[in-house]
Amino acid sequence: MPGSTAQTNKFHTFYLQQRGEQSTTWADIKVNHPLDYESIKEYNLTIRVENNGAQQLASEATVYIMLEDVNDEIPLFTEREQETVLEGEPVGSKVTQVNAIDKDGTFPNNQVTYYVVNSERNEGKDYFEINRETGEIFTKVMFDREKQGAYALEVEARDGAPSARPNGNGQPNSGRWYGKFYLKAVCARRTDCIARTINSVK
Repeated sequence: MPGSTAQTNKFHTFYLQQRGEQSTTWADIKVNHPLDYESIKEYNLTIRVENNGAQQLASEATVYIMLEDVNDEIPLFTEREQETVLEGEPVGSKVTQVNAIDKDGTFPNNQVTYYVVNSERNEGKDYFEINRETGEIFTKVMFDREKQGAYALEVEARDGAPSARPNGNGQPNSGRWYGKFYLKAVCARRTDCIARTINSVK
């Protein structure tokens, strides 16, 4: 019987399929479309049975269905992709903190760990490191704006369980962050900054 809310089958999420053998009849509860733990975690269905005799009898029962979370959400980053780094800052200086949100409802499906992507195209891997738990990014070198004015960095966030998505291949879900770090000159006097800017344009 459809209820008045989504949790009580207002939208016909579930349906009954009857089957019988001799004098016995069963009713299987089946779903019309995929269920999403992040939207609705549990349902309670009212099942009504009636006979076809001259004296009509009926009975009702409540069936409780509780969903189990699966790892089907991908960590998504929320930050901007451009940051500024002061040249001459000591090694180990914090430059930014990235944050990824995994909308899965339970641990470890929604546990996020951060990594600097180890690939040839990721030029920033040799210049920055990341705290795997907090997403804080720190410098590995002391930067000089005259040598290079900007660095690109690629960071990956992985969740904590094998993926339940198609083609997950038993690996965690992951998302990528692509950042650009621009070096900012530090000058003792304003005229020094103006002179350095003119020299960089030449």
